[in-house]
Amino acid sequence: MSPRARKICFCIFLALVLVEFRTRFDFLQTVLRPKAQIIETKILTDHGEIDDQTQKEKLSQREVTEDGNEFDEETPDYHDYYPGVKIDDLSDSKHNFNSSGIDTLVFLHMQKTGGTTLGRRLVDNIEHHSCQKIPRKKRKRCPRPMVRNSNRDSIQPELPGTWIFSRYSTGWLCGLHADWTELKDCVADKMNEVYGARKRNLVYITNLRQPVQRFLSEWKHVQRGATWRQSSLRCGGSEHSELNTKCYSGEDWINVSLEKFIKCDSNLAWNRQTRMLADLTQIGCYQNIFNLTVNELDRVMLDSAKYNLSKMRWFGLIEFQVASELLFEDAFQPLHFATPFEKWNSTRGDDVLSQISDETLDKIKAGNHLDVKLYEYAQSLFFQRYEDYKKSR
Repeated sequence: MSPRARKICFCIFLALVLVEFRTRFDFLQTVLRPKAQIIETKILTDHGEIDDQTQKEKLSQREVTEDGNEFDEETPDYHDYYPGVKIDDLSDSKHNFNSSGIDTLVFLHMQKTGGTTLGRRLVDNIEHHSCQKIPRKKRKRCPRPMVRNSNRDSIQPELPGTWIFSRYSTGWLCGLHADWTELKDCVADKMNEVYGARKRNLVYITNLRQPVQRFLSEWKHVQRGATWRQSSLRCGGSEHSELNTKCYSGEDWINVSLEKFIKCDSNLAWNRQTRMLADLTQIGCYQNIFNLTVNELDRVMLDSAKYNLSKMRWFGLIEFQVASELLFEDAFQPLHFATPFEKWNSTRGDDVLSQISDETLDKIKAGNHLDVKLYEYAQSLFFQRYEDYKKSR
């Protein structure tokens, strides 16, 4: 082979080596790089309008402030949302969770607030807390993790049973989408019944969502034929499940228009988050649930919901997934999600906003005035906690 041919072969060989090296380098970077934290774009304006689609796509992997400045991906700084006035935080302020001891999470799952996603994350995605699938069931068995004795042997925890009470672990033991009133009256007894009478530290958590979006999402859900007619709505020793179907006759309300959904004054979608977080015994249960202006019962219910929310060590806002995850892992150390939370993608509730008139949106907002006030309070408390979290790092 001539010297020229040898040089050509050597160059080809070197090029192939470089290509192979670059391919392996790119592959390792993809595998080893921690999954980027996908962060939210700014929240809705007063009418629930969302950012221009082009801008949303451009910033799909980043989070921005109101003025367009990017946040740090690991611990975003939401300083624009920090409350100017200190809010009384009534939670226990603890930062640990002994899942092998007596601590037990109780997930209050309100409709159309991202509860299904969070519920699955809790049973599928927390490190060292494996849950086993139950055949032919949607739920899983989530036993308390093993502990080690003085000899470093793995042994059963002192308290058998489960460390989480939720749809995807225990199932709807207290009823379909049980609210605060139902859970407080039911969880302890049900846990004793199923897992044996023991002392337990019940720690309540929940998710909230921007009220207009949540209401529209529930409308689309009902429009597709879904119902919660089996919800017991137990309060004061009685069930009020008949209220689930006051807006329609027959099996469901499929294909209902938004106009009809709004016109039904006895629609339980109105102010659902406030009602489900409040102690309904304070307003006579469901006696005046559709006429709350009597004796200012609306104010009483809202104050109760705020109080119960403030007592929770953690609650999430689905519009702020990264901050929700960080606060969860800080409040319940050493619990840690194996896969980071991702941006809450546009849902049916978001998609219909552009097709709805300002007049209709104003009606929805006015009808959900209690949820609007509750969410404003929740957001302030949420970011006050996040501000404290940032300062502690």
